[in-house]
Amino acid sequence: MDSKNQLFYFCLCVVTGFLVGILYEIFVLFRLIFRCDKDKNKILSVVLDVVYPTCVAVLCVFMQFYLHFPAFRVYMWLGYAVGFTIYLKILRRTLAFLQKMCYNKLAKVLRKAKIKRKTLQNGR
Repeated sequence: MDSKNQLFYFCLCVVTGFLVGILYEIFVLFRLIFRCDKDKNKILSVVLDVVYPTCVAVLCVFMQFYLHFPAFRVYMWLGYAVGFTIYLKILRRTLAFLQKMCYNKLAKVLRKAKIKRKTLQNGR
């Protein structure tokens, strides 16, 4: 195998690592929705802890099979790590900022609705 193909496969591994990061964000969202933090829903927390690496392994094997990767190479795992790190350093911060901004706006709207509801109830 020549070095051009190896660079191509490395770039595909970086993209796969980035997709693993997006998958990670989905599982973090599930944890928030079902409140798996602080000793609540321990069983669901364990299930998510088992399902995420399983999904990652399936995604990596599928990408290797579907794109006809060569046999195991160390640079492939390095590519996965680089892609996941790029996701964490760039996109995750952006998503966290947007999530915080949306949460603050939603909390403000709900507070106003609650105040309005109380004034309507007190006025009756």
